[in-house]
Amino acid sequence: MIAFIRGKLIDVETGAVVIDVGGIGYKVHIPLSSSYQLPARGSEIALHTNLIVRDDGLYLYGFRGKNELNFFLRLLGVSGVGPKVALAVLSTHSPGELGRAIADEDFAVLTQAPGIGKKTAARIILELKDKVSDLFDETDSGDIMDGGREKDALEALEALGYSPLEASRALKEAQAGLTDAPVEDLIKGALRLLERK
Repeated sequence: MIAFIRGKLIDVETGAVVIDVGGIGYKVHIPLSSSYQLPARGSEIALHTNLIVRDDGLYLYGFRGKNELNFFLRLLGVSGVGPKVALAVLSTHSPGELGRAIADEDFAVLTQAPGIGKKTAARIILELKDKVSDLFDETDSGDIMDGGREKDALEALEALGYSPLEASRALKEAQAGLTDAPVEDLIKGALRLLERK
């Protein structure tokens, strides 16, 4: 079992990254939400991982925090939920949001994820309702961008035509010098950085 991977970020694909560890490139499938918050290529990256062995190959799934990994593993325990669907669920919602949706039996939240219909949502709620209370704490999620201010700024930059990845990186860089600044200043700082590139 490969439980953790640390190395240099070599390539970013939709829903996956390639990490160089000792001269070997590992392709790691990640939630789409994590794709938008990656460091620059060539930077060091560390992920909690789960290796799944199938007839057609070995698949490594990576997560920024243990809560994401644990939720992924619990979703895999639900009848009819495979790695692709579990990853889609975690791409749509954080572990805390999913835990609350399951506890509240909120089908609408669960069915927002691709591949989750009412029957699958009902199975997830039935099988996980008593098993997710410990995953409500999102403190170890590793989110780079959290809070309403950053989310608003990210949405504004995306509305201006920037990709989520480049917008997130620019906001992260702009945030370093603009702690507690209003969202407008954060957007302006990110735009200045994006215009230089």
